[in-house]
Amino acid sequence: MRVRPLLPLCFLVALVGVTHAGASMPTEREVLQWEPTEWAVQTEAYDGNRFDIVSRVTFEHAGSDERRVTEMFTTRDGEWRFRFTGTRPGLWTYRSASDVVALDGLTGSVHVAPNHNGVGFVTSIGSTWARQVGADGRLEAFVPQYVMYDTPDAYQDNAEKIDRDIQTFMVEHGFSGFHTYVFGRWFDIDRERTDEIPDDPNPDPRTFHALELLIRKVHAAGGVTHIWVWGDESRKQTPIKWGINGAVDRRLQRYIAARLGPLPGWTMGYGYDLWEWVEGEQLTEWHAFMQEHMGWSHMLGARATKNTREQLSEDLSYASYEQHRPDYATYVRTIQARPGKPAFSEDRFRIRPNSRYPEKDYDEERTRRGLWHSAMAGGVANIWGNLADGPGSAPYPHPEWFRCYATFLDGRFAADLMRAPEAVDGGVALRSADGARYLFYAENVDTLTIDLSAMRAPARAVAVDAVATYAERDLGVLSPGLHTLDIGRVSDWAIAVGYD
Repeated sequence: MRVRPLLPLCFLVALVGVTHAGASMPTEREVLQWEPTEWAVQTEAYDGNRFDIVSRVTFEHAGSDERRVTEMFTTRDGEWRFRFTGTRPGLWTYRSASDVVALDGLTGSVHVAPNHNGVGFVTSIGSTWARQVGADGRLEAFVPQYVMYDTPDAYQDNAEKIDRDIQTFMVEHGFSGFHTYVFGRWFDIDRERTDEIPDDPNPDPRTFHALELLIRKVHAAGGVTHIWVWGDESRKQTPIKWGINGAVDRRLQRYIAARLGPLPGWTMGYGYDLWEWVEGEQLTEWHAFMQEHMGWSHMLGARATKNTREQLSEDLSYASYEQHRPDYATYVRTIQARPGKPAFSEDRFRIRPNSRYPEKDYDEERTRRGLWHSAMAGGVANIWGNLADGPGSAPYPHPEWFRCYATFLDGRFAADLMRAPEAVDGGVALRSADGARYLFYAENVDTLTIDLSAMRAPARAVAVDAVATYAERDLGVLSPGLHTLDIGRVSDWAIAVGYD
């Protein structure tokens, strides 16, 4: 996944004064495909709870049957906003519907220009994670490798911190993006525990402003943000106080859908230790409600029981597992368990000083190898962290190891790659369906025997030392057949064939 240079970040916002039913919004605006745009509407103050008002906006694309339905959200008394991201180039028209007269019947249009280099929403191709890219929305495979990040209060109104961390962890380390968690902060950015939140709370717009800043900056840099909604009930990080999918929870879900639904570049897990406090049927209801209200589909999942391949619900977007130190074989079995959806090993793989859990924690070598194992198995998502100080990850001592992994796979990992154990002796392999491209990986070797019999024509091969700064060693042009390669010092090596 390529990291893009950081650009100035802002929403394109049209501010409209006090409106009346059937009002026409500002004239057609021009926006770029895959880039969110926003409208703000001023109304008279509302006597009830404005967070409970439902006002929908339907966008329709001229020339196709595509339509997107999103909801307005309130940021302060007397102001409403709604957002849109164009998935297709061309003209889109919209109309609002609401029981509030001033928010009903608003109309307008937006012209979406093609974005040939743009990146859209996270989705999947079978068991492979993917993202929409370009003007045609083609799907590009990737392996989500997230680094642990802090809570929204730590990066609220702190664009400089996010920029620094993008440079450190995405550019220098090569991670795909960040993992952040919210818990009680959905209702008060300064409080993590839900037992410290009032009995009938509203969402805290400050929390959403912080999340949106992170999501949009990471997306602009070419990455993805993964969010945990809730945590563990013993730590009072769940919605049980108000009732799962109850009135308070639904109010929050609608607000998340309205504010974050139109934004590309994020995925969401329900939390951790879920088997202790939530039922599969409740997760199924949550997933269905969110997908119905977001307007744009996002990948939502929920982590299951420790070290099993069971799921709390089979009706979620991705399959999620709590696995302790999964190896290559475990990652393979994880993908094979549910080949119709992408997999996420959603425990946090941490380096922790004086750890209480030495049997499951990592060191830097295990982290580096874990990246390769999960990718070469077919692409399982993970969360990584070097917890030297604080809840978010510190830089790793050898960022070049992780950057080497990311650079090697960039432009090479694809949805048509399949595991090819017959193609290597003493390592693991992926090859394209047509046999034209191969990826190999092996540990503690200086030679490697590979079988290119499925290849139709000679192709160039390069080797990369995975325990060093990225550098390609040219192995020359290899013909179809069996080869024993002298690749250098004893180390962990990756080899690519057919990518010249």
